[in-house]
Amino acid sequence: PEKKDKSRPVSSNPVAGTPWCVVWTGDGRVFFYNPSTRASVWERPPDLYNRPDVDLLVSKAPEEKQKAPINLAAINPTAAAPEADDENSDDSDGANGPPVKKSRAEKKKEAALKAQLAAKKEKEKPRQMLEKPLDPAVQAELIAQQERQKLPLEDRLKQFKEMLVEKKVSASSTFEKELSKIVFDPRYLLLGAAERRACYEAFARERMEVERAEKKKKQKESKDKFSELLKEASLHGKSSFSSFASKYGKDERFKIIEKMREKEEIFNEFVGELHKKEREEKKEKKEKAKKEFLSLLEAQKHLTRKSKWKEVKEGLREDERYKSVDSDTREKMFKDYVEKLSDETASDAEEEEDRKKRLKEKEAIEEREKQVAAERGELMTERKKETDKYRQAESEENFKALLVDLIRNPEQSWAEARRALRKDDRYANCDLLDKEMKENLYIDHSRHLEKKRREAFFVALSDHAEINMHMRWKDAKKIIEKDEVFAKVKPNSERKTERDYRDWTDDKRDKTVKEFKELLKETKIITYKSKKQMEEGEQHLKDILAVLQNDKRYLDMKELASERDKILDDFIDKLDRQGPPPPPTQQEGERRRDRREDRE
Repeated sequence: PEKKDKSRPVSSNPVAGTPWCVVWTGDGRVFFYNPSTRASVWERPPDLYNRPDVDLLVSKAPEEKQKAPINLAAINPTAAAPEADDENSDDSDGANGPPVKKSRAEKKKEAALKAQLAAKKEKEKPRQMLEKPLDPAVQAELIAQQERQKLPLEDRLKQFKEMLVEKKVSASSTFEKELSKIVFDPRYLLLGAAERRACYEAFARERMEVERAEKKKKQKESKDKFSELLKEASLHGKSSFSSFASKYGKDERFKIIEKMREKEEIFNEFVGELHKKEREEKKEKKEKAKKEFLSLLEAQKHLTRKSKWKEVKEGLREDERYKSVDSDTREKMFKDYVEKLSDETASDAEEEEDRKKRLKEKEAIEEREKQVAAERGELMTERKKETDKYRQAESEENFKALLVDLIRNPEQSWAEARRALRKDDRYANCDLLDKEMKENLYIDHSRHLEKKRREAFFVALSDHAEINMHMRWKDAKKIIEKDEVFAKVKPNSERKTERDYRDWTDDKRDKTVKEFKELLKETKIITYKSKKQMEEGEQHLKDILAVLQNDKRYLDMKELASERDKILDDFIDKLDRQGPPPPPTQQEGERRRDRREDRE
């Protein structure tokens, strides 16, 4: 029997989506055949790279029962080229005519040639096999089949998953699309084709859960950082997203959220909560202010049903509880409050009763004195009038002394002051003064105290050279607020302190301007001819400025440069209009007129 040729094809499998077929030979080798181009190659074509189905076809040989010989010529006439046999060529030569007789020498020569060709063919056959090695992918798959038996499936699955993690395989992609990342890793071959896909799908499900959790966590962290930026941005209930974005657009916490719409939604939600909170705080603040104002009214023990808001509010104006409520609400609450009161307070009624009682006793004594005086005549009557006048003046002096000793705060209300005065025994010596007279004396005393306090306040400001009339109160406060003298003379109200500071700067400015005008009058180089000289050339103006710059009164006007220049121009214009100075006999009248103009 003839020996079966194992190098012939025994199996052919087409590759889906390509014109190629995977062909197995009887000796366990694989080559690739393209029927369209009739090309056969040992190396895997580029079209079949990264194809799991091709990996499977080249890794598993066909079963013995399926190894039926395949006519290679039927597949491809040129496919036999890798294993072509030239031995039949001699037989075909004799089929075309009668044999030709050859000499013995020719036959001997021909036999030697055939033997030489046969030896050469046998020699070249192994070399031809070496020149056509197995596909590296096929060879790797065959080696991997043997290696898989050495490791348990659990370890191979673990290593395969570690490879997927290291190669950053996307869980949201398909196995085919991700093959390019893992196919060249040695761990790729630890599993068979079906096991790889199953492991990948299990990994993808687990990874998607992890990525979903990580994405959720990252979104929360991004939102928290964005919220942190919102808290630091000092926003309020009416803040706009456009202004916020333009100001903080370069902040990394602003960029951390990609979608602008999502940023705006978080911003609007945050600002909405702020707006709601501000409304509630405003409402609570308003209610609290009303309660405090009501407590302020309740503290005014002198109020009665007949009390007038116009008169009462003057004594409350500097109290913070008064300022915290708007004008209309204050008046309405006052009217509602006094409607519930009696016609006069208990303290007023008691005081008035005591006063009348004491006066009654004094009047009784005086009546007796009058009787004696009537007997003594007109002399005693005049003496009585003088005595009454003296006693009245004495009562006023006693009350003023009492005010000096007890009332040292100009911002104290009359009601509070009266409560303090009543506790002193000397208060009874002022019974000749009625309530209105006492209150008027208290008002005069408070004005005097306030005047002294303002003067001391101005002196404290002037003692600090670094504070000038152009400085804002906000900056001046930082310099002087720790000064012990300033702490004693400043008002209780911040608003009043700032108002006093503005008055000081205005006085300082007026004084500086006045001193500069006096400097101009003292500067001899400035005459009625100055304007004409300045029009002829700039030198005269330079000479004037050179003289003025040596005087502190000119330098003090540095911050008021434009006004300083205007005053100088006006002064020169005035001298130009007046012309030459009058004779000495008229100069006194001119000086008086100039003083009047300066005051105006």
